[in-house]
Amino acid sequence: MPPLKKTNAIMTVMIILSMTVTYLIISRNLILFYINMKNKRLMAATVLAFFLLTALTFSCKSYPPSFDVEKFYTESDDTIDFIEDKSYIALLPKNEAGEYYTENGIIFYPGGLVDYHAYIPLLTRCAENKTACFIVKMPLNFAFMDKQAAGKFLTLYPEINNWYMAGHSLGGAIAASYISRHAKDFKGLILLAAYSTHDISKKNLKVLSLYGSNDKVLNLEHYHKYQKKLPAIGSGLTEIIINGGNHAQFASYGNQDGDGIADISAEEQQSITAAEIASWMELK
Repeated sequence: MPPLKKTNAIMTVMIILSMTVTYLIISRNLILFYINMKNKRLMAATVLAFFLLTALTFSCKSYPPSFDVEKFYTESDDTIDFIEDKSYIALLPKNEAGEYYTENGIIFYPGGLVDYHAYIPLLTRCAENKTACFIVKMPLNFAFMDKQAAGKFLTLYPEINNWYMAGHSLGGAIAASYISRHAKDFKGLILLAAYSTHDISKKNLKVLSLYGSNDKVLNLEHYHKYQKKLPAIGSGLTEIIINGGNHAQFASYGNQDGDGIADISAEEQQSITAAEIASWMELK
């Protein structure tokens, strides 16, 4: 099992300190620029906007994984290699001879403000179905900060034959946005408690949409409103409502503000999700 690279507490502290120092340096430069700038009103507005963005970034509640990531890695069996890069985690299933399965690959965009490690349990279940999975680390845990991240995987792993985009919540919406412009590179899109505001109804793609019956975060009015952006049910779109599931339990980060109470465990919701994905991909 490859060693864990980026999940210990020391690294977390270093990242926070690095961000803080970066903000301080930028702040100093902005103030100096303001002093020497003729258009003081414009610069004042710029400085104010910067500090408001800084305050918003540090005040937003993020959701770390609710399990010990390093322990998860070490206790997993040897049928999947977990390779953690600075910008993603690869979950690579292999056969008894140690050869990687290369038929199918999933590129996954996490939900907003959710640490990407929280999706390891779900994607591990998908990898157990002989599917290579790649969880993208998004800047500040917002998928819209790196919409084009998926493109690099097609170059890094050219041996994979069939690619799928996937995402949870905000990550699903951004995955849909990306695939709407790159449909020729993918076989399908997997939306977990998400919808597409981009029209892919005429693309040569199949779509799997799943959400929990107890989800109180997903805006169902918008979900149904934008369903016309997808292929019709039975003609490209498969919709699954997980009875008793909620919004947060597609990942493993505990409870989410405003979400409904699930009637099933996160493990059960993720097992159902992985099984539905495998069936939809015709792996079983």
